[in-house]
Amino acid sequence: MEWRCEWCGKPHEENDPPCDNCGHGTYERAVQPVGPTRSADGEVHGGSVWVCQDCGRQHQRNSPPCRRCGSANFERERVADTDPMADISTSWRDVLEPKYVAGYAAVAVLLGVVLLSVFGVVTLPGFGGEAAAGPPEIPAAPGSADTADGLSLSATEDAYLDALNERRTSEGAGALTRNATADDAAAYYNKAIVAARAGDGSGPEQNAFERFGLACERPNIVAYQVAYDRTGRSVSDFDSEAALAASLVDSYVERGNRFRAAEAGTVGVDIHVAPDGSVFVTYVVC
Repeated sequence: MEWRCEWCGKPHEENDPPCDNCGHGTYERAVQPVGPTRSADGEVHGGSVWVCQDCGRQHQRNSPPCRRCGSANFERERVADTDPMADISTSWRDVLEPKYVAGYAAVAVLLGVVLLSVFGVVTLPGFGGEAAAGPPEIPAAPGSADTADGLSLSATEDAYLDALNERRTSEGAGALTRNATADDAAAYYNKAIVAARAGDGSGPEQNAFERFGLACERPNIVAYQVAYDRTGRSVSDFDSEAALAASLVDSYVERGNRFRAAEAGTVGVDIHVAPDGSVFVTYVVC
Protein backbone atom coordinates (compact mmCIF):
# COMPACT_ATOMS: atom_id res chain seq x y z
CA MET A 1 0.00 0.00 0.00
CA GLU A 2 1.37 3.45 -0.94
CA TRP A 3 -0.83 5.55 1.37
CA ARG A 4 -1.95 5.37 4.97
CA CYS A 5 -4.30 7.38 7.19
CA GLU A 6 -2.50 10.02 9.32
CA TRP A 7 -4.93 9.40 12.22
CA CYS A 8 -5.35 5.61 12.56
CA GLY A 9 -2.58 4.33 10.24
CA LYS A 10 -4.81 2.16 8.02
CA PRO A 11 -3.16 1.50 4.62
CA HIS A 12 -4.95 2.50 1.42
CA GLU A 13 -4.33 1.81 -2.28
CA GLU A 14 -4.91 5.42 -3.34
CA ASN A 15 -4.79 8.93 -1.88
CA ASP A 16 -8.58 9.23 -1.76
CA PRO A 17 -9.68 10.35 1.74
CA PRO A 18 -11.65 10.21 3.94
CA CYS A 19 -10.39 7.04 5.65
CA ASP A 20 -13.01 4.29 5.62
CA ASN A 21 -11.87 3.20 9.09
CA CYS A 22 -11.93 6.46 11.08
CA GLY A 23 -13.15 9.11 8.62
CA HIS A 24 -9.96 11.19 8.81
CA GLY A 25 -9.50 13.46 5.79
CA THR A 26 -5.73 13.29 5.25
CA TYR A 27 -3.41 10.47 4.08
CA GLU A 28 0.36 10.28 4.12
CA ARG A 29 2.70 8.21 2.00
CA ALA A 30 3.47 4.83 3.55
CA VAL A 31 7.26 4.62 4.00
CA GLN A 32 8.96 1.27 4.42
CA PRO A 33 11.37 1.58 7.34
CA VAL A 34 15.02 1.06 6.48
CA GLY A 35 17.22 -0.05 9.32
CA PRO A 36 19.67 -2.64 10.60
CA THR A 37 18.75 -6.33 10.23
CA ARG A 38 20.04 -9.32 12.13
CA SER A 39 20.97 -12.61 10.42
CA ALA A 40 20.49 -16.11 11.83
CA ASP A 41 24.02 -16.11 13.24
CA GLY A 42 23.30 -12.96 15.27
CA GLU A 43 25.35 -10.59 13.09
CA VAL A 44 23.83 -7.13 12.59
CA HIS A 45 23.92 -5.78 9.05
CA GLY A 46 23.73 -2.05 8.45
CA GLY A 47 20.80 -0.19 7.01
CA SER A 48 20.37 3.50 6.34
CA VAL A 49 19.52 6.60 8.30
CA TRP A 50 18.76 10.16 7.20
CA VAL A 51 21.12 12.70 8.76
CA CYS A 52 20.37 16.40 9.14
CA GLN A 53 23.26 18.23 7.49
CA ASP A 54 22.88 21.25 9.80
CA CYS A 55 22.85 19.69 13.26
CA GLY A 56 23.72 16.02 12.67
CA ARG A 57 20.57 14.47 14.17
CA GLN A 58 19.77 11.04 12.70
CA HIS A 59 16.26 10.18 11.48
CA GLN A 60 14.82 6.79 10.54
CA ARG A 61 13.17 8.16 7.41
CA ASN A 62 13.38 11.11 5.04
CA SER A 63 10.68 13.22 6.71
CA PRO A 64 11.93 16.78 7.20
CA PRO A 65 11.93 19.16 8.94
CA CYS A 66 14.54 18.07 11.47
CA ARG A 67 13.08 17.51 14.94
CA ARG A 68 16.05 19.26 16.55
CA CYS A 69 16.78 22.32 14.41
CA GLY A 70 13.95 22.46 11.83
CA SER A 71 16.25 22.12 8.81
CA ALA A 72 15.00 20.36 5.66
CA ASN A 73 18.51 19.42 4.50
CA PHE A 74 18.67 15.59 4.93
CA GLU A 75 21.12 13.15 3.37
CA ARG A 76 21.02 9.38 3.47
CA GLU A 77 23.95 7.60 5.16
CA ARG A 78 24.74 3.93 5.60
CA VAL A 79 24.91 2.38 9.07
CA ALA A 80 28.10 0.46 9.75
CA ASP A 81 27.82 -3.34 9.59
CA THR A 82 28.54 -3.78 13.29
CA ASP A 83 26.48 -4.94 16.19
CA PRO A 84 25.67 -1.92 18.40
CA MET A 85 25.60 -4.23 21.43
CA ALA A 86 29.09 -5.59 20.79
CA ASP A 87 30.87 -3.00 22.94
CA ILE A 88 28.57 -3.43 25.92
CA SER A 89 30.03 -5.79 28.49
CA THR A 90 28.03 -5.41 31.70
CA SER A 91 28.36 -8.38 34.06
CA TRP A 92 26.11 -9.50 36.91
CA ARG A 93 28.67 -8.00 39.28
CA ASP A 94 28.13 -4.60 37.67
CA VAL A 95 24.36 -4.93 37.91
CA LEU A 96 24.50 -5.80 41.58
CA GLU A 97 26.72 -2.88 42.54
CA PRO A 98 25.18 -0.75 45.33
CA LYS A 99 24.64 2.29 43.07
CA TYR A 100 22.59 0.21 40.64
CA VAL A 101 20.58 -1.47 43.40
CA ALA A 102 19.72 1.95 44.85
CA GLY A 103 18.59 3.13 41.43
CA TYR A 104 16.37 0.08 40.92
CA ALA A 105 14.81 0.62 44.34
CA ALA A 106 14.06 4.28 43.61
CA VAL A 107 12.40 3.37 40.31
CA ALA A 108 10.32 0.67 42.01
CA VAL A 109 9.10 3.13 44.67
CA LEU A 110 8.22 5.72 42.02
CA LEU A 111 6.26 3.19 39.98
CA GLY A 112 4.45 2.04 43.11
CA VAL A 113 3.36 5.59 43.96
CA VAL A 114 2.17 6.19 40.39
CA LEU A 115 0.12 2.98 40.42
CA LEU A 116 -1.44 3.94 43.75
CA SER A 117 -2.40 7.33 42.32
CA VAL A 118 -3.97 5.66 39.29
CA PHE A 119 -6.20 3.55 41.54
CA GLY A 120 -7.07 6.54 43.72
CA VAL A 121 -5.25 5.35 46.85
CA VAL A 122 -3.03 8.45 46.92
CA THR A 123 -3.18 11.76 45.07
CA LEU A 124 -0.24 13.26 43.24
CA PRO A 125 -0.24 17.00 42.42
CA GLY A 126 -0.82 17.47 38.70
CA PHE A 127 -1.52 13.77 38.19
CA GLY A 128 -5.14 13.14 37.43
CA GLY A 129 -5.23 11.30 34.11
CA GLU A 130 -7.06 12.30 30.98
CA ALA A 131 -10.51 12.21 32.57
CA ALA A 132 -9.50 14.65 35.31
CA ALA A 133 -8.02 16.99 32.73
CA GLY A 134 -11.42 17.46 31.12
CA PRO A 135 -12.15 17.82 27.42
CA PRO A 136 -9.51 19.53 25.27
CA GLU A 137 -10.00 23.15 24.29
CA ILE A 138 -11.57 23.73 20.89
CA PRO A 139 -8.83 25.42 18.84
CA ALA A 140 -9.27 28.72 17.04
CA ALA A 141 -9.26 27.93 13.32
CA PRO A 142 -8.82 30.45 10.50
CA GLY A 143 -11.87 31.18 8.39
CA SER A 144 -15.46 31.29 9.60
CA ALA A 145 -17.32 29.20 12.17
CA ASP A 146 -20.41 31.43 12.30
CA THR A 147 -21.42 32.81 8.90
CA ALA A 148 -20.21 32.57 5.31
CA ASP A 149 -21.52 34.66 2.39
CA GLY A 150 -24.59 35.59 4.39
CA LEU A 151 -25.42 32.01 5.42
CA SER A 152 -25.56 30.93 9.06
CA LEU A 153 -23.32 27.93 9.62
CA SER A 154 -25.27 26.98 12.76
CA ALA A 155 -28.46 26.78 10.68
CA THR A 156 -26.50 24.90 8.01
CA GLU A 157 -25.52 22.30 10.63
CA ASP A 158 -29.19 21.80 11.56
CA ALA A 159 -30.12 21.46 7.89
CA TYR A 160 -27.17 19.10 7.37
CA LEU A 161 -28.52 16.72 10.03
CA ASP A 162 -31.96 16.77 8.38
CA ALA A 163 -30.45 15.96 4.99
CA LEU A 164 -28.17 13.32 6.52
CA ASN A 165 -31.06 11.58 8.29
CA GLU A 166 -33.08 11.62 5.06
CA ARG A 167 -30.21 9.86 3.29
CA ARG A 168 -29.69 7.40 6.13
CA THR A 169 -33.33 6.35 6.40
CA SER A 170 -33.55 5.94 2.62
CA GLU A 171 -30.72 3.39 2.91
CA GLY A 172 -32.23 1.61 5.90
CA ALA A 173 -30.05 3.23 8.57
CA GLY A 174 -31.46 4.75 11.75
CA ALA A 175 -32.02 8.47 12.25
CA LEU A 176 -29.59 10.40 14.46
CA THR A 177 -30.36 12.85 17.27
CA ARG A 178 -28.10 15.83 17.85
CA ASN A 179 -26.15 15.90 21.12
CA ALA A 180 -24.33 18.89 22.66
CA THR A 181 -21.36 16.86 23.93
CA ALA A 182 -20.92 15.23 20.55
CA ASP A 183 -21.17 18.72 18.98
CA ASP A 184 -18.19 19.83 21.08
CA ALA A 185 -16.21 16.74 20.05
CA ALA A 186 -17.01 17.35 16.37
CA ALA A 187 -16.08 21.04 16.67
CA TYR A 188 -12.75 20.16 18.32
CA TYR A 189 -11.86 17.60 15.65
CA ASN A 190 -13.00 19.75 12.70
CA LYS A 191 -11.30 22.96 13.77
CA ALA A 192 -8.09 21.14 14.73
CA ILE A 193 -7.93 19.83 11.16
CA VAL A 194 -8.54 23.30 9.68
CA ALA A 195 -5.86 24.82 11.93
CA ALA A 196 -3.38 22.09 10.99
CA ARG A 197 -4.01 22.63 7.27
CA ALA A 198 -3.27 26.33 7.80
CA GLY A 199 -0.03 25.52 9.64
CA ASP A 200 -1.33 26.63 13.05
CA GLY A 201 -1.40 23.24 14.77
CA SER A 202 -0.63 19.53 14.59
CA GLY A 203 -4.21 18.28 14.22
CA PRO A 204 -6.44 16.45 16.72
CA GLU A 205 -4.87 14.52 19.59
CA GLN A 206 -5.35 10.81 19.15
CA ASN A 207 -6.85 10.25 22.63
CA ALA A 208 -8.88 13.46 22.74
CA PHE A 209 -12.29 11.78 22.40
CA GLU A 210 -11.73 9.82 25.62
CA ARG A 211 -11.88 13.16 27.48
CA PHE A 212 -15.25 14.34 26.12
CA GLY A 213 -17.40 11.83 28.02
CA LEU A 214 -19.30 10.68 24.93
CA ALA A 215 -22.10 8.13 25.10
CA CYS A 216 -19.85 5.47 23.56
CA GLU A 217 -16.21 4.42 23.90
CA ARG A 218 -15.53 4.17 20.14
CA PRO A 219 -17.43 6.86 18.23
CA ASN A 220 -17.67 6.85 14.45
CA ILE A 221 -15.90 9.95 13.11
CA VAL A 222 -16.59 11.23 9.61
CA ALA A 223 -14.51 14.18 8.43
CA TYR A 224 -14.12 15.51 4.91
CA GLN A 225 -13.45 18.64 2.89
CA VAL A 226 -15.52 20.03 0.02
CA ALA A 227 -13.43 22.31 -2.22
CA TYR A 228 -16.06 24.10 -4.29
CA ASP A 229 -13.42 26.19 -6.07
CA ARG A 230 -12.25 23.09 -7.94
CA THR A 231 -15.60 22.96 -9.72
CA GLY A 232 -15.89 26.70 -10.26
CA ARG A 233 -18.40 27.13 -7.45
CA SER A 234 -18.42 28.77 -4.01
CA VAL A 235 -20.59 29.02 -0.91
CA SER A 236 -22.06 32.22 -2.33
CA ASP A 237 -23.77 30.14 -5.06
CA PHE A 238 -26.24 28.73 -2.50
CA ASP A 239 -29.30 30.80 -1.67
CA SER A 240 -30.13 29.02 1.60
CA GLU A 241 -28.59 27.01 4.40
CA ALA A 242 -30.68 23.99 3.36
CA ALA A 243 -29.27 24.12 -0.19
CA LEU A 244 -25.67 24.27 1.11
CA ALA A 245 -26.33 21.43 3.58
CA ALA A 246 -27.85 19.20 0.89
CA SER A 247 -24.80 19.80 -1.33
CA LEU A 248 -22.43 18.85 1.51
CA VAL A 249 -24.30 15.59 2.20
CA ASP A 250 -24.42 14.80 -1.52
CA SER A 251 -20.67 15.37 -1.79
CA TYR A 252 -20.02 12.76 0.91
CA VAL A 253 -22.40 10.13 -0.51
CA GLU A 254 -21.33 10.66 -4.14
CA ARG A 255 -17.78 9.67 -3.24
CA GLY A 256 -19.05 6.14 -2.70
CA ASN A 257 -19.07 6.37 1.11
CA ARG A 258 -21.55 4.32 3.09
CA PHE A 259 -22.95 4.88 6.57
CA ARG A 260 -20.90 2.76 9.00
CA ALA A 261 -23.26 3.19 11.98
CA ALA A 262 -26.60 1.74 10.85
CA GLU A 263 -28.38 1.98 14.21
CA ALA A 264 -30.07 5.10 15.53
CA GLY A 265 -27.93 7.11 17.93
CA THR A 266 -26.61 10.54 18.85
CA VAL A 267 -24.53 12.80 16.62
CA GLY A 268 -22.49 15.99 16.80
CA VAL A 269 -21.98 18.16 13.72
CA ASP A 270 -19.54 20.95 12.91
CA ILE A 271 -19.19 22.91 9.65
CA HIS A 272 -16.34 25.38 9.13
CA VAL A 273 -15.48 27.48 6.07
CA ALA A 274 -11.73 27.95 5.53
CA PRO A 275 -10.23 31.20 4.21
CA ASP A 276 -9.96 29.71 0.68
CA GLY A 277 -13.69 28.93 0.64
CA SER A 278 -13.30 25.19 1.24
CA VAL A 279 -15.93 23.74 3.58
CA PHE A 280 -14.76 21.32 6.28
CA VAL A 281 -17.38 18.96 7.72
CA THR A 282 -17.08 16.62 10.71
CA TYR A 283 -19.79 14.58 12.39
CA VAL A 284 -19.35 12.20 15.31
CA VAL A 285 -21.82 9.34 15.84
CA CYS A 286 -22.41 7.29 18.99
